[in-house]
Amino acid sequence: MTEFFKSLQEKIIGAISIALSFLCIGVIVQLLLGESLLGWDPVGNIQEAGSAFIGVIAIVALFLLFKKK
Repeated sequence: MTEFFKSLQEKIIGAISIALSFLCIGVIVQLLLGESLLGWDPVGNIQEAGSAFIGVIAIVALFLLFKKK
């Protein structure tokens, strides 16, 4: 049973890592192009969150992802 939970944890961590990578790519591409990417506006979403908790989490997550690599 513990192997199942370890496997599930690894899959969840992998999915989160992939999602953060796509978010970082979206932010970088939007900053380079200056417009939304296929109707997706990651920079605008982070700016709209402002000082809300999710905005802080997004900024910290981006920082940690870049620091890790």
